[in-house]
Amino acid sequence: MKLSELPDKKFKLKHIAIAGLACIVLLGASTVMIEATNTTSFCSTTCHEMEPMAKSYDHSIHAKAGVGCADCHEKPGLQGTIASKWQGTQELFLHVTGQVPDPIKMTDAHKKVNCYICHQDKIMNSEVAAKHKDPHTAKHFENGMNCLTCHTGVVHDDKVNMDVPGRERCYTCHLDNMGKL
Repeated sequence: MKLSELPDKKFKLKHIAIAGLACIVLLGASTVMIEATNTTSFCSTTCHEMEPMAKSYDHSIHAKAGVGCADCHEKPGLQGTIASKWQGTQELFLHVTGQVPDPIKMTDAHKKVNCYICHQDKIMNSEVAAKHKDPHTAKHFENGMNCLTCHTGVVHDDKVNMDVPGRERCYTCHLDNMGKL
Protein backbone atom coordinates (compact mmCIF):
# COMPACT_ATOMS: atom_id res chain seq x y z
CA MET A 1 0.00 0.00 0.00
CA LYS A 2 1.32 3.45 -0.93
CA LEU A 3 1.22 6.59 1.12
CA SER A 4 -0.95 8.27 -1.52
CA GLU A 5 -3.56 5.57 -1.00
CA LEU A 6 -3.81 6.43 2.70
CA PRO A 7 -5.26 9.95 2.86
CA ASP A 8 -5.51 9.87 6.65
CA LYS A 9 -1.76 9.37 7.11
CA LYS A 10 -0.94 12.03 4.51
CA PHE A 11 -3.27 14.39 6.34
CA LYS A 12 -1.54 13.61 9.65
CA LEU A 13 1.95 14.12 8.19
CA LYS A 14 0.88 17.48 6.81
CA HIS A 15 -0.36 18.55 10.25
CA ILE A 16 2.82 17.31 11.93
CA ALA A 17 4.90 19.30 9.43
CA ILE A 18 2.80 22.44 10.05
CA ALA A 19 3.03 21.96 13.82
CA GLY A 20 6.81 21.48 13.57
CA LEU A 21 7.18 24.63 11.47
CA ALA A 22 4.99 26.55 13.95
CA CYS A 23 7.23 25.36 16.82
CA ILE A 24 10.34 26.53 14.98
CA VAL A 25 8.79 29.95 14.28
CA LEU A 26 7.61 30.25 17.91
CA LEU A 27 11.06 29.29 19.21
CA GLY A 28 12.72 31.83 16.91
CA ALA A 29 10.30 34.60 17.91
CA SER A 30 10.78 33.76 21.60
CA THR A 31 14.56 33.91 21.24
CA VAL A 32 14.36 37.31 19.52
CA MET A 33 12.00 38.62 22.24
CA ILE A 34 14.23 37.32 25.04
CA GLU A 35 17.31 38.95 23.50
CA ALA A 36 15.45 42.24 22.92
CA THR A 37 14.11 42.40 26.49
CA ASN A 38 17.57 41.69 27.93
CA THR A 39 19.01 44.92 26.58
CA THR A 40 19.63 47.93 28.79
CA SER A 41 17.93 50.19 26.26
CA PHE A 42 14.75 48.10 26.58
CA CYS A 43 14.80 48.40 30.36
CA SER A 44 15.53 52.12 30.36
CA THR A 45 13.23 53.36 27.60
CA THR A 46 10.23 51.04 27.55
CA CYS A 47 8.81 51.86 30.97
CA HIS A 48 8.79 55.43 32.25
CA GLU A 49 8.87 54.01 35.80
CA MET A 50 12.48 52.97 35.22
CA GLU A 51 13.66 56.44 34.21
CA PRO A 52 15.31 57.37 37.57
CA MET A 53 17.17 54.06 37.69
CA ALA A 54 18.25 54.44 34.06
CA LYS A 55 19.61 57.95 34.68
CA SER A 56 21.65 56.85 37.69
CA TYR A 57 22.83 53.75 35.81
CA ASP A 58 24.12 56.02 33.02
CA HIS A 59 26.49 57.69 35.56
CA SER A 60 27.73 54.44 37.08
CA ILE A 61 30.96 52.55 36.56
CA HIS A 62 28.83 49.59 35.51
CA ALA A 63 27.48 51.54 32.52
CA LYS A 64 31.01 52.59 31.56
CA ALA A 65 32.10 48.94 31.74
CA GLY A 66 29.19 47.80 29.55
CA VAL A 67 27.45 45.84 32.30
CA GLY A 68 23.75 45.75 31.43
CA CYS A 69 20.60 45.44 33.51
CA ALA A 70 20.17 41.74 32.80
CA ASP A 71 23.79 41.05 33.80
CA CYS A 72 22.95 42.06 37.37
CA HIS A 73 19.22 41.46 37.67
CA GLU A 74 18.82 38.11 35.89
CA LYS A 75 20.22 34.89 37.26
CA PRO A 76 22.34 33.01 34.72
CA GLY A 77 21.01 30.04 32.82
CA LEU A 78 17.64 28.93 31.46
CA GLN A 79 16.00 28.84 34.88
CA GLY A 80 17.10 32.42 35.57
CA THR A 81 15.85 33.58 32.18
CA ILE A 82 12.46 31.96 32.72
CA ALA A 83 12.13 33.47 36.21
CA SER A 84 13.14 36.90 34.91
CA LYS A 85 10.68 36.81 32.02
CA TRP A 86 7.89 35.65 34.35
CA GLN A 87 8.64 38.56 36.69
CA GLY A 88 8.75 40.90 33.68
CA THR A 89 5.31 39.67 32.61
CA GLN A 90 3.96 40.46 36.08
CA GLU A 91 5.57 43.92 35.94
CA LEU A 92 4.04 44.49 32.50
CA PHE A 93 0.60 43.78 34.00
CA LEU A 94 1.26 46.35 36.75
CA HIS A 95 2.43 48.86 34.14
CA VAL A 96 -0.61 48.38 31.89
CA THR A 97 -3.05 48.57 34.82
CA GLY A 98 -1.32 51.60 36.36
CA GLN A 99 -0.44 49.80 39.60
CA VAL A 100 3.34 50.30 39.58
CA PRO A 101 4.46 51.59 42.99
CA ASP A 102 6.10 54.99 43.03
CA PRO A 103 8.98 54.91 43.73
CA ILE A 104 9.81 51.38 42.66
CA LYS A 105 11.47 49.46 45.48
CA MET A 106 13.26 46.21 44.98
CA THR A 107 12.19 43.62 47.51
CA ASP A 108 14.72 40.96 48.45
CA ALA A 109 17.35 42.91 46.52
CA HIS A 110 20.08 40.66 47.89
CA LYS A 111 18.48 37.74 46.06
CA LYS A 112 18.14 39.60 42.76
CA VAL A 113 21.63 40.91 42.15
CA ASN A 114 24.51 38.85 40.80
CA CYS A 115 27.57 40.75 42.01
CA TYR A 116 29.61 37.57 42.46
CA ILE A 117 29.61 36.77 38.74
CA CYS A 118 32.02 39.65 38.09
CA HIS A 119 33.33 40.31 41.60
CA GLN A 120 34.10 36.80 42.83
CA ASP A 121 37.66 37.88 43.56
CA LYS A 122 36.25 39.93 46.44
CA ILE A 123 35.69 36.88 48.65
CA MET A 124 39.21 36.96 49.96
CA ASN A 125 41.31 35.08 52.45
CA SER A 126 40.50 36.55 55.89
CA GLU A 127 44.16 36.85 56.93
CA VAL A 128 45.19 38.67 53.75
CA ALA A 129 42.12 40.91 53.94
CA ALA A 130 42.72 41.79 57.60
CA LYS A 131 46.33 42.83 56.87
CA HIS A 132 45.06 45.24 54.18
CA LYS A 133 41.93 46.22 56.17
CA ASP A 134 39.79 44.90 53.30
CA PRO A 135 36.28 43.96 54.47
CA HIS A 136 35.59 41.58 51.58
CA THR A 137 36.10 38.37 53.50
CA ALA A 138 34.40 35.01 53.42
CA LYS A 139 33.54 35.56 57.10
CA HIS A 140 31.13 38.36 56.20
CA PHE A 141 29.43 36.21 53.56
CA GLU A 142 29.25 33.20 55.91
CA ASN A 143 27.44 35.41 58.44
CA GLY A 144 24.63 36.15 55.98
CA MET A 145 25.96 39.39 54.56
CA ASN A 146 26.17 40.05 50.86
CA CYS A 147 27.44 42.83 48.62
CA LEU A 148 24.34 44.97 49.11
CA THR A 149 24.69 44.88 52.88
CA CYS A 150 27.40 47.52 52.50
CA HIS A 151 26.97 48.67 48.90
CA THR A 152 23.22 49.43 48.94
CA GLY A 153 22.35 51.84 46.15
CA VAL A 154 25.31 51.06 43.92
CA VAL A 155 24.38 51.79 40.30
CA HIS A 156 20.94 53.24 41.16
CA ASP A 157 21.95 56.07 43.50
CA ASP A 158 24.20 58.78 42.07
CA LYS A 159 25.72 59.65 45.47
CA VAL A 160 26.60 56.02 46.21
CA ASN A 161 27.97 55.57 42.68
CA MET A 162 30.67 58.10 43.46
CA ASP A 163 31.56 56.92 46.98
CA VAL A 164 33.06 53.80 48.45
CA PRO A 165 31.22 52.91 51.68
CA GLY A 166 32.93 54.59 54.61
CA ARG A 167 33.62 53.40 58.12
CA GLU A 168 30.16 54.58 59.17
CA ARG A 169 28.78 51.54 57.38
CA CYS A 170 31.16 49.26 59.30
CA TYR A 171 30.12 50.88 62.59
CA THR A 172 26.60 49.51 62.17
CA CYS A 173 27.95 46.08 63.13
CA HIS A 174 31.44 46.72 64.54
CA LEU A 175 30.97 49.72 66.82
CA ASP A 176 33.22 48.30 69.56
CA ASN A 177 36.02 46.99 67.33
CA MET A 178 36.34 49.77 64.74
CA GLY A 179 38.16 52.12 67.11
CA LYS A 180 40.98 49.57 67.44
CA LEU A 181 41.85 49.56 63.72
